[in-house]
Parts: sequence; structure tokens; C-alpha cells
Amino acid sequence: MEEVLNLFQEKSSGKVSSVYKVYMAMLRRAKIRFNYKTWMLFDFATTIFNVFTYFLLSFIILPQQVVAAGYGESYFTFAVIGLAVSHYITAGLRSLARTIRLEQFYGTIESVLSTPTDFVILFLGDLLYYVLYSSIFLIIILPLGIMLGAKIVVNIYTLLTLIFLVLLLVLSNLPIGILSAAMVMKFKQGDPIGWALTWINQLFGGTFFPITILPPSLRIISFGLPLTYALDAIRYSLIWGVTIFHPRVLMDTLAMIIYTIVGYPIAIKVFRIVYKGALKEGKLGIY
Repeated sequence: MEEVLNLFQEKSSGKVSSVYKVYMAMLRRAKIRFNYKTWMLFDFATTIFNVFTYFLLSFIILPQQVVAAGYGESYFTFAVIGLAVSHYITAGLRSLARTIRLEQFYGTIESVLSTPTDFVILFLGDLLYYVLYSSIFLIIILPLGIMLGAKIVVNIYTLLTLIFLVLLLVLSNLPIGILSAAMVMKFKQGDPIGWALTWINQLFGGTFFPITILPPSLRIISFGLPLTYALDAIRYSLIWGVTIFHPRVLMDTLAMIIYTIVGYPIAIKVFRIVYKGALKEGKLGIY
């Protein structure tokens, strides 16, 4: 027990560990967000409303299109899984951009960056909050979907596979999120890359309809998005009860790992260039 406590805070030396700082940054973001209770209420209400909306749509959507994509015959099952993980897309794509924009808005970004605490710590804390917040929606939506007839295979193996794939989903989208944050730092108002990529992911990533119904020319865009592979792996696992070792799921997993490995060096390089430029121009804290 003592070793666990020391992991969070080294009281004897007067130093605070990085793990404890990440935890406090996560708690800070949660307390700020929980102050807006009406916003949170509408967020949950909208999500639950969407579950019932796609439940009704499942009676008019042709099942042949879902079958052709390899996801069984239930469109509702297909849609509810996409809806359950949709909040993780925002966590990966826009959490860092939101952190920077909020710190600029409150006028605290320069104060935070001038402390011994690395900005990465603040970002990891906020990212942890968004991941945990998204997990609440996952825990609510999947059981609700099953109650309404979604054919989802839930056991210890598929749950472990789901956790692993969700983490990969967030990680593979983070490079895009870093680029989005760089644009916020550069242009201040708005989040052009984050907004555009969120829209493109929703449309071409297969969130609410199989990408097989897209024309071949547009399907190329889908294959360029890490979300496409994440959703395919998650759906295939939960619908057919397979694990990460299934060939189709394994190929999707490798694709996300490649996106992560290739994307991070590029995104970090661009972010550093923009960050140094903002420092040089004295515009880091300007909103």
C-alpha cells in the first residue's frame, strides 16, 4: 500500500510525482466540466435519444447492406456500437485542442507553461478525463442497446478486446488531435482541423453506415482514416464474439498501430514548430 501511495506523491522528499500531477489535472478538468450540469444532462439525454432514433431506423434500413459488410443482419446492432464509441473519437481528435483553447480563453496557458509541470502532464490529465467520460457513455449505451435487441456478444474475452481496441482508437487518432491543437495555437479562434476531421470521420469512417455503400472513389477516404479500422475491429469482435487474434481484427489492429507510429513524429514536429513560433511572436497566451 505504501508503494502505491509513493507512486502518487513523494512526501518525504517534498516532490510530487508525474502520476499524481496527471491525476490532479484530470480531476481539475472533471470539476470544471461537472459545474455545467445542464450541459452534461443534455449531452447524456441526446445520446440516449440517438439510441432510440437508430432503433427506429433499424426497421427501415435494408439489412442486406449490413450483411455485405460482414456485420450480421442487424443495422441497429451496427449503429449502436458506432454510437457507443463515438465519444472516444472526440477524445482522440479534440482533447488537446480543447485544453489549449480553454487555457488561452482563461488566460492561464502562459502561467501553466511557466511552472515546473510539463504541459504534457496537463494534456495527459485532460485526455484521461475525456477517456473516462467517454467510457460512461459506453457503459450506458451498450446495455441499453442489448435491452432493445442489439445482438452483441459480451464475455470476458470480447470485453478485454474492446478495452484494448478503444485505447488503440484514441492513440491512433491522437496525432490528428495534435495537429488540430497546433492549428488552435496558430489561429486562436476555432478548431479547423478538429472540426473538419470530426465531420469527415463521422461521414467516411463508418460510424453510422457501412463504408461498403460508398462509391469506390469515396471509399478511398475511408481507408485513410484510423477510425475505419477501429470501428471495423470493434464491431466484428462484439458481433461475432471474436478476439484480437482473429485475422480481420488483427489486420485492423496493425493498421492502427502503423497510423500511431507514423503519425506521432510528424504531428509532434509540426506542433513544436507552431509552439516555438507562438513563443517567438509573443502570441501564446492570446485568445
